[in-house]
Amino acid sequence: MENNANLPFCPEDEHLILRHKDILATPVIIKLAYHDNEAGQLMAAFCSALEKLLPNVTVKKEPADEEPPGINVWNNLHFMMVPKGAYLEMFLLSLIGNDALASQGLGMDAAQVRTRVSLPVLLKMYVMENCPFCKKTVPKGLFLGGASPSNIDIRIIDAAMFPDLAAEDNIRSVPVTVMDDMFRWNGDFQITEVVDMIAARNPAELGYNTLKKMISDGDAEAVADLMNDFNTVIPAFTDLLVAEKWPERLGAMVAFEYLSEKNPALAETVLDMLWPGFDLLDAPIMGDVLHLVGVLNRESQTKQIEMILAGEYPPSVKTVAKEIFEAIARR
Repeated sequence: MENNANLPFCPEDEHLILRHKDILATPVIIKLAYHDNEAGQLMAAFCSALEKLLPNVTVKKEPADEEPPGINVWNNLHFMMVPKGAYLEMFLLSLIGNDALASQGLGMDAAQVRTRVSLPVLLKMYVMENCPFCKKTVPKGLFLGGASPSNIDIRIIDAAMFPDLAAEDNIRSVPVTVMDDMFRWNGDFQITEVVDMIAARNPAELGYNTLKKMISDGDAEAVADLMNDFNTVIPAFTDLLVAEKWPERLGAMVAFEYLSEKNPALAETVLDMLWPGFDLLDAPIMGDVLHLVGVLNRESQTKQIEMILAGEYPPSVKTVAKEIFEAIARR
């Protein structure tokens, strides 16, 4: 008999996992976005032990980079916690697949959710291990994520494990579900109410994290298409273009390039929104904004470039400005 004495599970959780051994008859791959901090190490230990008990489960460990650590079951379902007890049962259920998440008594079925949700949305569900009410809301999040995997991104976050994230979202009790950093439900919620709120959004209301997720998933052109289709600039998009982190700026710059091809006038509106805060940016970000001017390549932007060339800006910024000015002049 295999000795599992060193596994980080209580006997009840170990038995629960083993009961799913036959149910998980086909190979399953999950991803661990890893950080070498306490939360990352605890999740890594959980994943390693899970692989020992469930031979059909393979965990791919990848660096989390700038994101917090998490266990990614689907592309749109992230457990930012170490699942135990009822959460572990939900986690194991999600491994079986979307079809395992029933919609009985939730007010609408998966097809209705898919029909109504046409824009991407991020739902952050803050919970804690010993919160009985949390264990009633999480299955609803799993259902929503399973019903619309291409548009609804679910993050189940242990508020005790990630106190900094909880503080950023002003979480003072659990459960709390935060939609696109704009709207929240304290306590339980109705599926129909959440879907109504998602469906009623204007694309201009898409949040920073939702856009960042779309771009990081390779959907930079979809961001441009959204703005082009509605002929409006998503305010969070301009924030991404001047983000402190280079990978976030780079992805947004790719989306800007698509937008400049599809709707040059709207792309110029983006630049017009960036100029008022230009002097407050760090030099590398100034250079990136000037790169966008070069991408658009419109004579109407030369006045701004001339002001930079005549002003007191870092030499590196002036060098880029001179190159852009000369490129526009050669049009």
